[in-house]
Order: sequence, then C-alpha cells, then structure tokens
Amino acid sequence: MTIFVSCEESVTPNPPTFYKIITGNNKKTWKLTALKWTGEGQDDIKYTLGNCYKDDLYIFYANTEKLYEVTGGTIKCSSDETATLVSDTWSMVNATATLTVVIPIFSDNPLPFFVQKVTSKEMTLQIYLDQDNKYSYVVTMQSVSEE
Repeated sequence: MTIFVSCEESVTPNPPTFYKIITGNNKKTWKLTALKWTGEGQDDIKYTLGNCYKDDLYIFYANTEKLYEVTGGTIKCSSDETATLVSDTWSMVNATATLTVVIPIFSDNPLPFFVQKVTSKEMTLQIYLDQDNKYSYVVTMQSVSEE
C-alpha cells in the first residue's frame, strides 16, 4: 500500500529590499526635478523643465504586476492631455541596475535607464544615446509620497 501526502504552501512574493526604495511598501510617488545631457569631453547641458513636466507624478507600485503610472499635474503640456499619461509596468534588472520604464519626456515606450543613485528621497537615472556610452541624458527624481 502506498500513500501520497501533499502539502500546499502559499507562495508570497517578497521583492528585494532594493525595490522597496523605489516602490515603498505599497506604492511610491516621484517627481522629475532635473534633466541634463552629458557628452564625453563636452560640458554638460542642464535643461530647464517646463512646469507642465515638473508637476507630473511617477508612481511605482509594489504589487506583483509591478504597475507603473504617470499622472499629469494641474499644469497641462497640451490642451488634450489626459489625467493618466502612462499606465504600464516597470521592470528592474539587478545585475545591470537597469530600470525599464516610460518617461514621457523621452518616449511613449519603455526605455532602459541605468540607476546611478537611489535613496529613499532621490533617484538618478541615466540613459545612453549611443552604443559607446559617450552621450547620455541624466534624470533626477525626488520622492514626494510613500505608502
């Protein structure tokens, strides 16, 4: 006589602590605060962000789907701008410190940004414009709320 016993254990996703710096326990909201262009052997160019970009909110959710939203602030960049500018997902590759998200000032599609620095209050992302990594944009964001 053979008896088989089976145990079922609920698997609860446990994201790495690093993710929680970006997402908080449930969700975390960020704002763009700075944008600059860098080029090898050239002076950096700092851009003045228009008010319509500065009040947009970038929301990273800590759920298993890794939802991500960008919502427009009170100052619209165009007359037909909707309240939700992006509703997508985010992804992170720890080995290369690459955060893939949509940042509307660059594209309507997800792009791979290298995480240069991230603390509970500030995140600096960099995206290279060429395969030799000589030219890039650097984006700085600040945390505005966390749940």
